[in-house]
Amino acid sequence: MQDYFESPESIEARAIMRLVSLGTTTLDDARELIAIPERQERALNSFVSLAGKAGVSIGQAVAFRRKVSVEFEKLVALMQLNGSVAA
Repeated sequence: MQDYFESPESIEARAIMRLVSLGTTTLDDARELIAIPERQERALNSFVSLAGKAGVSIGQAVAFRRKVSVEFEKLVALMQLNGSVAA
């Protein structure tokens, strides 16, 4: 049983890293899975800016994807330090 809080973005990043470590996907494919394509992110951010309260959940989803990406890159760096995964 866990006796500490692990953030949802950390949990998702670890799950995606597991796919990489199992050879199910590559690092680049995992990064693509996490990221929102730039054009779509710009459109979503524009909607959030204009939508007020209606756009809050979309803004949170975009922010979550960014946090997953940050956590995933931390795991990549750690794995590369340990020699467990190639770039």
